[in-house]
Amino acid sequence: MSDCLIIDPEGHLHEAIARSLQRLALSVARTSRLPAVLAGPGVDLVLARVRHADREQLQVCEAARQAWNARVVVFMDKPEPVDQVLALTWGADAVVDPHHISERELEARLRALLRRKPAQGKQHPWELDESAQRLQHGPLSVPLSRSESLVLQALMAQPGAVMSRAELMARSKLGQQGCHLNVVDLAVSRLRRKLHEAGVTRVPLLTERGRGYRWAVPAPSAGGCGHDCPDSSDHRNDASHAVTRAWAAT
Repeated sequence: MSDCLIIDPEGHLHEAIARSLQRLALSVARTSRLPAVLAGPGVDLVLARVRHADREQLQVCEAARQAWNARVVVFMDKPEPVDQVLALTWGADAVVDPHHISERELEARLRALLRRKPAQGKQHPWELDESAQRLQHGPLSVPLSRSESLVLQALMAQPGAVMSRAELMARSKLGQQGCHLNVVDLAVSRLRRKLHEAGVTRVPLLTERGRGYRWAVPAPSAGGCGHDCPDSSDHRNDASHAVTRAWAAT
């Protein structure tokens, strides 16, 4: 049986799709917002009710994926094409209008997403090839622009440390090239999009609101699993705080 979490500030979504969830044999939990610290192994599927396609509300998509490596479906009334693009860009796997989808179609979509949930296999280290301007992650090789490579180089040099835009400008030497501060935001946004498009579900490039960015590479566990085996509890807690901040701002 798969586990499903419904995040719905208004509390009406479960009632509308209850029969579909029952036929899919999903174990369902409901909440209006997530607790500050998540316990347990997480869930396979997150169904999030979103009022508007703005960055604050859609942060829950990326944060939920980082916390649990779950599939995320956004439910939104009458989404425009731009709303769907924004939701998919920021971490959703699908966007659904709950008033304009049949039960059979909804069940088929959810079943397909659960089939696509990646298996937990070997974890590979992240490596930056500075000369080639490529980010390597096992068989994955992502080409980078110069600004993306410089920003990532600065972050990966101090994994876990939060760096402001000004600090990243200085460390990456982009400031010496006459670049504006927003070049850092653009580099981070484009890099995340490239990784999501390449199929990466747990991007370790995190945003600390009001502070900056950090490269969240977990430390090796006490069992000696090594650099390429992430500490899932630390990663889950980092992302859970991001989820909470996203909903607290709504």
